[in-house]
Amino acid sequence: MMKSLLIISALNGMGGYEIEMPTMKDCLAARVSIMEQSTDVKTLCVPSVSDTDKMEKFFGIFMAMVERLKEIEIESGSNRLPSRECNNCEK
Repeated sequence: MMKSLLIISALNGMGGYEIEMPTMKDCLAARVSIMEQSTDVKTLCVPSVSDTDKMEKFFGIFMAMVERLKEIEIESGSNRLPSRECNNCEK
């Protein structure tokens, strides 16, 4: 669900209001309603992204990198573990 932010600010610079709306469609409907009440008011709908969506995108990119590194290892044949034997150790 796309979240949006309704920013209402008066032309005379006496402050503004920020209201989080559930969807962009709701924001645009509220914007029209507000503009019908007063011609001196400016409104703006700004889409926002939730923190959960940001984290999902980040981890998606990270997992794609990990998968690509695995592919490169398999292609180069270096997917075997290195030998852990000590050449200088006494047996």
